[in-house]
Amino acid sequence: MNTEQNVYKIKIIISIKKLLERGKSLQKDRKDNKVVYSYHGVASNALLRKATINDTLNGITSPKATTLISIIEAMEFTMTDFGKEFDGISDEEIKAYLNENA
Repeated sequence: MNTEQNVYKIKIIISIKKLLERGKSLQKDRKDNKVVYSYHGVASNALLRKATINDTLNGITSPKATTLISIIEAMEFTMTDFGKEFDGISDEEIKAYLNENA
C-alpha cells in the first residue's frame, strides 16, 4: 500500500473514532437515543460483524465504501459529518496516530 493510501486509511480511522466519541457525548444528553456508540452497538446497528468494525478501526482492513456508509449511518451521522471530520484531520493528528500505533 502506498503512502497516500495509508494516509487515507488513517484519516478514515481517526474520523470514525471522532464520530464515535461525539456520539457518546450526544448520547449522554439524550435519554431516548437507542444508538450504542461501542463497536458492538455500531456493528449491530450496521448489520455488520463486530470483527469488521474492529478490523476497520484498528487499521487491519480498509473498509469498502458500502461498509463505511453502513458504519456512519449506524451511528446516526451523515457522510457530510464524516467528510467534515475527514477533511479536518491535521498532519499532527496523523503523526500522533502513527506514534501511538507503531
